[in-house]
Amino acid sequence: MLGNLTIRKRIMVILAAVYAISLVVAVTGGYFVLKQETTREAIEKTELFAAVMSANQLYMAQNIRPEILDRLPDLYFPEATVGIQMLVETAELIQQKYPEYIFRVVSPNPLNQTNLSDEFENRIIHDFSKLRYDNWEGFIEKNGKSFYATAIPIEARSGCIWCHSTPDAAHPEMVEEYGTESGYGYKIGDVVGARFIYVPTEKAMAQTMKKLGVSVLVLSVLFLIAFLLLDAFIVRSIVHPIEEITAIATDISKGHMEKEFKVRSNDEIKALADAFNRMKVSLVKAINIIKK
Repeated sequence: MLGNLTIRKRIMVILAAVYAISLVVAVTGGYFVLKQETTREAIEKTELFAAVMSANQLYMAQNIRPEILDRLPDLYFPEATVGIQMLVETAELIQQKYPEYIFRVVSPNPLNQTNLSDEFENRIIHDFSKLRYDNWEGFIEKNGKSFYATAIPIEARSGCIWCHSTPDAAHPEMVEEYGTESGYGYKIGDVVGARFIYVPTEKAMAQTMKKLGVSVLVLSVLFLIAFLLLDAFIVRSIVHPIEEITAIATDISKGHMEKEFKVRSNDEIKALADAFNRMKVSLVKAINIIKK
């Protein structure tokens, strides 16, 4: 197929093939690298969010709750004595500024039904209870949106049992607020829920595609410039000299022996022209001998 094309067209076809292959490699490799960058950014945001939550919970457990329980043992104030309640309240404050983030402390058996886990979360909590892994992370679709999610298990500890063992052991005000149907029966060491953090990735992926589009555009422009420069070089250095040699050879074949093969370059085409000139001289000599 290429044998039926001119040299100029052959080179353009080869360059077009190189461009197509380079474009596929660039898009595939670029998408992989940029997606890795998006993942890294999502992980960093998730870790930062989790660190803030954990720090708040630790501060409450070490400094606030012991002081309150010591001074006011009968006080029902879950915002300062219940870790999960504090996490939920803190998350709601953060989400007022960053509404796209989702922070959930959930359980299949929650005291507050707003903390009831969904099907996906139940599956992860079940895997935690079976000790299949210590934590979970990955990309998921939730409510029609893409998120990078992380989850860590929540185990029932001694501090949980006083309000989650039986309704009789719980504070009366808590029982009055949440009832006796859910949130009880916890045993120390059991995985009773999980903390989930959902970081949206749509904006990050949009930025990834934008960067990829810019990269493809830059690559295409560079190849276009290379096409134009190489085409100009081929026309000037190869096509025109060959056309001139062809025209002179045609004239000589018609008896115009005064014509000379002239090439301004000093390359293989110049060597070809010199060879034709020597051949022309030999041809003239042979014609003269025949005439005599």
